[in-house]
Amino acid sequence: MWWRIISHTFKWWYLLVVAVVSMVAFALVNLAMVYLVGPALTTLFDPQNATITSQLGKLAGATDVKSKLELFLAPIIYADSPIATLKRFCIILLVVVLSKNFFRYVQNVFSMQLLQNVTNDFRKRTFSRLLMLPLSFFHKMKSGDLISRIISDVQMMQDSVSVTIADMIRDPLQVGVYYAFLLTIDYKLTLAMTLVVPVVVYVMSVIGKYLRRYGGRMQRRMGELSSVLQEGIVGIRVVKAFGNEEFEANKFKRIANSYLKNLMKMYRVNRLAGPFNEAVGVGLAVVILWFGGRRVLTGTGPTPAEFMQYIVTLLLMMAPVKAFADRVNKVQQGLAAAERVFWLLDQKPGMSSQPDAVKIEKFRREIRFDGVSFKYDGSDKFALNGIDLSIPRGNVVALVGHSGGGKSTIADLLARFYDPTEGKITVDGIDLRNADLKCWLDKLGIVTQEVILFNDTVLANIAYGDENPDMERVVESAKAANALEFIEKLPDKFNTFIGDRGVKLSGGERQRLAIARAIYRNPEILIFDEATSALDSRAERLVQSAIDNLVQGRTALVIAHRLSTVMRAHKIAVIEQGRKVCEGNHDELLKNCDIYRELYNMQFKA
Repeated sequence: MWWRIISHTFKWWYLLVVAVVSMVAFALVNLAMVYLVGPALTTLFDPQNATITSQLGKLAGATDVKSKLELFLAPIIYADSPIATLKRFCIILLVVVLSKNFFRYVQNVFSMQLLQNVTNDFRKRTFSRLLMLPLSFFHKMKSGDLISRIISDVQMMQDSVSVTIADMIRDPLQVGVYYAFLLTIDYKLTLAMTLVVPVVVYVMSVIGKYLRRYGGRMQRRMGELSSVLQEGIVGIRVVKAFGNEEFEANKFKRIANSYLKNLMKMYRVNRLAGPFNEAVGVGLAVVILWFGGRRVLTGTGPTPAEFMQYIVTLLLMMAPVKAFADRVNKVQQGLAAAERVFWLLDQKPGMSSQPDAVKIEKFRREIRFDGVSFKYDGSDKFALNGIDLSIPRGNVVALVGHSGGGKSTIADLLARFYDPTEGKITVDGIDLRNADLKCWLDKLGIVTQEVILFNDTVLANIAYGDENPDMERVVESAKAANALEFIEKLPDKFNTFIGDRGVKLSGGERQRLAIARAIYRNPEILIFDEATSALDSRAERLVQSAIDNLVQGRTALVIAHRLSTVMRAHKIAVIEQGRKVCEGNHDELLKNCDIYRELYNMQFKA
């Protein structure tokens, strides 16, 4: 999991390299500031040793690492007199501080760019994968939970990635540099201090385990919150019609309280890390001050200036140690969110084209359903059973029957939302499973009872998917769909925003806009699934007229409860309980099909 997150940063390796190099430079310059404490104390309180001559004499014949380093730096820091040394020291300090802030700025900018690139890439990849998943996946998942994974969980991952890039590299690097410097001053004291590290690591691992557990619970509650919120907004008409505002509010409150409870548990555990590390750090400082100070006073340890360097370095090291512990906890929370994101990314995509898929360039003869049976994932019952059906090119074929019979499932199979469990669907003899999916979908135009429009302009909805729409075609499509009349009355005509799901339009207007969208697409094959069942008489007449305009010269599969919309079809198939029980034109079915006659009598002789 951790490696999967980190590996995404390698795509922008050049940003990572600049950021890491800047971090290294920052750590080294920061150490230089610590080192300058010694020369500063010497210059101010021991001026006779603050010259290049005295320093070279004192360091002559040095063999240890620290003395060799000081011998190398002495000509840079010390001059011929204490005053000249102080002047040089001030210049060096100014250069060091400016360099430190420069490297910090470069590191922050490049780290942020890398962070945002990775986060943006995760969001795009997650949404792209979501769009590729089969419809059955969406039947099982709450849309609010999916939105939460893309927005909230990826945001939590962003914090984890930011920690990884900026702090999980920089802080250990600083600690390592500081630790190496402490060893050069007094390695015995430093090694003794290191003995407490396993205790700190163990405590932090326990804290991290709880943080990951609470983080996962918190993200699940956030998904539930998003789901309730979305359902309440989308279904606001039903909520108000039933007077259930308080019911929905209470549902939201319960989940919000559960989210808060888990958040506070995670916060309480998270806050343990800081005090624990600080207590350990202060305890170490006290012990070091006592034992190290005694060695300085008795002359058996480092010099006073070196001991001050040691104390300052140790105090500076505590900040990145504490920060590193906090970052580890934050990463644990990010990993809990990452599990939910990667679960989505690892889902197998739905319908896709085979590498050797056949492109159906032109529909020429007929579509055939040969012994098609189908059952949904997780169901033991067949929704369709042994369907045989022919749809000749240029014919209008209608499906009628009682609700739940399987009519819409036939349309979904034709659109390749699913593949048959048994049997096959062929187009001019080509098994639809072997056809190029994109090429096939380009030939289809689908209009359903539940019209899906986007919160965009009328123009964008009609020319959906066309980044450079042909305005003349848009107008002609609206005219053919009997939609031009109401579009011309809108405030900004074709540039009018229609609101979420087309809420600013009536049901009939939304339906005609959907038909205009299908006309603009200029498909060879049309699928109408209950396109007029939810409309009043006037709207139905307008929509039916638009449908009649659209099917001229095209192949169409029409699903309808209202027989008045399909009586002129070339062929009507009666579907009951997943089976085709009758087939023929209107007159033939009235004579020979009891179920069709029953449906007809219910609608026209009631």
